[in-house]
Amino acid sequence: MLNSKFIVNESFKNFQEFLLNIKSYFQENKHTIHKARNELKVIEHENKKLVVKYFKIPHLINKFVYTFFKSSKAKKSYDYALKIDKFTPKPIGYIEFYKFGLLNESYFVSEKFDYNFTIREPLLDINFPNKNEILKSFAKFTFDLHQAGIFHFDYSP
Repeated sequence: MLNSKFIVNESFKNFQEFLLNIKSYFQENKHTIHKARNELKVIEHENKKLVVKYFKIPHLINKFVYTFFKSSKAKKSYDYALKIDKFTPKPIGYIEFYKFGLLNESYFVSEKFDYNFTIREPLLDINFPNKNEILKSFAKFTFDLHQAGIFHFDYSP
C-alpha cells in the first residue's frame, strides 16, 4: 500500500500534476546528469527545464527515522532552497511516497540552473583558472549557509 505527501511551491501550482506523476516522468526520461547514491535527471515539462532528484530508498532504520523523527532529504532540500533562494535554483516542490506507513521513495524538483563548472573542477584540478577566488567564494557561500542556519555535512566534490 503506497500513499504520498507533497508540497508544491505557490509560484508553481501548475506543477502539481507533474509531482503526482513523478515516477512515470522520471522512469520515462533518459537524461540522467548524475547517478550514484541518488539520481538526478533533467526533465522538460510545460516548456520549462527541471532537475528532478530521486533519493535512494532508505534502509529500514532510516525509513523509521525519516518517517517519525527527521524530515526526509527531499523535504530538507525543498525547505533549504526556499531559505536560501538567492543561492539556488527555484524550488518547485517535493513528494514523498510511503509504503506500509514508512517513507519509501522521495523526489525533489527545482528549475534547471545552467552553470560553467561544479566545485569538483577547482578542487581537483591544480591548474583550474581563478582557483583561489573560486575557493574563497565557496568558503563565503558556506559561511552564508551557516548564517542562514544550514549546516552542510556532506561536502564531497
